[in-house]
Amino acid sequence: MSNTGSNVQPVFTYTIGGVRIEMPVKPYPSQVSMMDKVIRGCQKQQNCLLESPTGSGKTLALLCSALAWQRAEKARLEKFSEEEFQQKLIEWQLKEQQKKQQKEKNQKKPNTPEKKQKKLNTPEKKLAETNISPAKNKGLCLSTDVTISDDSEEEMAIFKQPVKKRKINNSKDLDMSNGKSKSNDDSIMTNDSSANSSLMTEDEDENNELKIENSEPKVENNLPKKSKPITPVIYFCTRTHKQIEQVIKELQRTSFNNAKSCVLASREHTCIQDSNIYYPQISYKSKTELCKDLLDPRARRRNSIKLKRALDRCNYYDNGGVRISTYGQLAKFGVPSVWDVEDIVRLGITKHSCPYYGTRLLLKTAEIVFCPYNYIIDPVIRSTMNLKLKGHVIIVDEAHNIEDQCREAASLQLDQTLMNLAKADCEKIYKSCGNSVTYGRLARYLSDLSKWIDQKSGDIKNYDDYNRGVLSWSGTYTIASFDDFGVGLTAFEMFKKDCEVALADLVEEGEPDETKNSKKENVENELSDKNENEMIENHSSKDQNSDLVITNATKTLLSSICSVFSLFYDEKYKYDYHVSLAKVMQLKKFEHKGRGISTGIDGWINSGDAAEPNDSRPVWNNVVSFLCLNPAAVFDGLKSTVRNIILTSGTLSPMQSFQSELGTQFPIALEASHVIKQDQCWVSSVGVGPSGTDLNGQFQNINTYSYQDEMGKVLLDVCAVVPHGVLCFMPSYTLMDKLYNRWQVTGLLNRLSQIKVVMCEPRRGDQLEELMAKYYAAVRGDEGGPRGALFLAVYRGKISEGLDFSDNNARAVVAVGIPFPNYKEESVKHKKDYNNKHHKNKGLLPGWEWYQIQAYRALNQALGRCIRHKNDWGAILLVDSRYEQPKNQTGLSKWIRGRVENNGSWSTIMTKLKNFVETRQLHDSTAAALT
Repeated sequence: MSNTGSNVQPVFTYTIGGVRIEMPVKPYPSQVSMMDKVIRGCQKQQNCLLESPTGSGKTLALLCSALAWQRAEKARLEKFSEEEFQQKLIEWQLKEQQKKQQKEKNQKKPNTPEKKQKKLNTPEKKLAETNISPAKNKGLCLSTDVTISDDSEEEMAIFKQPVKKRKINNSKDLDMSNGKSKSNDDSIMTNDSSANSSLMTEDEDENNELKIENSEPKVENNLPKKSKPITPVIYFCTRTHKQIEQVIKELQRTSFNNAKSCVLASREHTCIQDSNIYYPQISYKSKTELCKDLLDPRARRRNSIKLKRALDRCNYYDNGGVRISTYGQLAKFGVPSVWDVEDIVRLGITKHSCPYYGTRLLLKTAEIVFCPYNYIIDPVIRSTMNLKLKGHVIIVDEAHNIEDQCREAASLQLDQTLMNLAKADCEKIYKSCGNSVTYGRLARYLSDLSKWIDQKSGDIKNYDDYNRGVLSWSGTYTIASFDDFGVGLTAFEMFKKDCEVALADLVEEGEPDETKNSKKENVENELSDKNENEMIENHSSKDQNSDLVITNATKTLLSSICSVFSLFYDEKYKYDYHVSLAKVMQLKKFEHKGRGISTGIDGWINSGDAAEPNDSRPVWNNVVSFLCLNPAAVFDGLKSTVRNIILTSGTLSPMQSFQSELGTQFPIALEASHVIKQDQCWVSSVGVGPSGTDLNGQFQNINTYSYQDEMGKVLLDVCAVVPHGVLCFMPSYTLMDKLYNRWQVTGLLNRLSQIKVVMCEPRRGDQLEELMAKYYAAVRGDEGGPRGALFLAVYRGKISEGLDFSDNNARAVVAVGIPFPNYKEESVKHKKDYNNKHHKNKGLLPGWEWYQIQAYRALNQALGRCIRHKNDWGAILLVDSRYEQPKNQTGLSKWIRGRVENNGSWSTIMTKLKNFVETRQLHDSTAAALT
């Protein structure tokens, strides 16, 4: 990705709330409104809820306003710091003068006749003599400031040397008689001669003195130090890394493209090590597992024994702390300060330096940080990434499903099989390392919890057709039951302390600091001091046992239990949980190949006897779900830390549900209008198809052949009229499969395929990229055959948000049914009941209203694929007879709601659709001819 350069001149400049905002294009009214809200929210430290339709320039407005405020805030803080420093400096000068006068007075001979003394200088007079002029307000300044150098490369503070003495290296003295400091080099230097250590830092040794060289005796003094203000960092969060890539492209268009940016990504995105480095002797399921084994000396020692040769630490990591650690280095290597994951990975490969850990070092001095929003929302991930958010600004784009994300982060599914494997993992370490009582207590707690599950599962008597039985309880009942069984709050608090000890034993996933690096280097030195090959040959079983640590899977499970149980036992939230136990018959596969030892599910050590590699058997398995019904349980911990939170999306309405569900006030709110003209989008409800069949999308109707055949005819007619790309969204994969299979049988699919290439959204995300490439090619007509494509997709899927369907990629969106969540799901059922119970005392929406909102947010998100910018155009067909009722249109986004037409017959709909398409094509042709 190329850098656009920092010399991009803004085309338009606005001043809002005293903040100068530079935009690369003339902003729409909706963008100006949004920037105003962002500035006000940041200045007043108030949360914002901002809805702006997709394609209205929301991202550009967010970036420019937030970064403009940050620049203004940085200047304000620096000015305040300077004024404060000058004030302290003047006070110091006055005190020094008083000390000097007192010293002179004390040195007078007592027997000498007293001579006429001059009046003591007043503070004002002394100020005049030293050319120090008091300011009218707070800021007092010297005629020539005595300053402490601040290196512009502030990120080099990562490598600062501790306990450095600072001195003023003057030829004579700090001569204040004329208000100037005379120096050989006019700077305050440290005693470090290294060219790479130019950052001035405050003294870390209380005995360090400011040394003044002159003919007078040296005196102690305490010259004030200039504090360095902390400017709030902007954390810009969105759903996926694909969306982050689009946001970064927007930022590179602006005059803020020299901001220090950082993208947080997992090792799966940034690790450049060969995953098959030790294959086939040792294989890894993830790059995270590989990375930790390569960095942990104990793991390398174990693997050295298996491979019968010495293993070195990851060579990319050894370079990571040096080569990709500051923005000055990025510039040196030709990478812009606003970079994407591809840029940093490409640089890492070129320079043989780890992008993952390099990114963690860049994070320390970044001004704007991009990451998926679960990095911020989920307490476990936030802790793992060691993100310090206090006083910073959080912007969450595509925040329409943040309620679901918060509830999910506070919930836990505890699979008994995996829990028993974690217990066996801890037991193995306890038995092998007799001095570790921590792991013994961990194993005991997990064992007791497993016994509680066994006891409760014995009460399940009724099973459904899928060999599944369920019992459920309130959170308060479960806590009482835990107490009776000995796994209550007291036991959990001890378990939590033991978890902290056990997790501290691991090579942490957080950023490497100098202390951790030095410890690792010590271990490396110990290995290098011996003959490693001889050590491998003679390594005793006792030494091997001392190297044992819990697996990453066990670590994840322990961390999740600690995080969720901490909320579960909290008096404030214990009423917000519902606990269920499901006993299910499953066909289990037991894996025993891999890393040279008998391994189990997700990398756990399998404590059972060895079995055949493909061994599988039906077993009863218990899964306990701790379902959080209140998203505020997680969101409250976030909002209480940060400066302010800005939630934005194209589909936030109704606003009041966010305030009640998240338990947070959003004093600043906005519902912006779309930037397109009325004639650029045509919207119609569709109650009947070509044969006059009712297209009501309720469950009992969609399973009939008449409905399925009618839907096929609707799409056939639409594809015949609408050119290029057509998107069709359905409530579920189940319905999509039913329709596709039915059309294959009737031959309608073959007729559709003669008009457009027909594609279906895959369930697996790794198959999507290749399919999207084929879709875009079909829309362009590159594939030969039909020019255009029909994409069958599902609401809430990957197609419904984040992907580019501008212009010809989506000239029509066909929305089938109303995408209500599956009411049979336990989470949906209990959430509805919870809202009905608490809608008065907590201000929540009643259960049915909450249920409807979930449907319309998913619908509106899908409809947003149609219009992507101000010159785009497209048609929207709401295929369900329920949309003809005004009450079922109220949940639509503001910009769509005012456009819906209720056309009674299919022939009328097709006539209007054809006229709309022809009119827009003529408009495009005319515009192209004029340009």
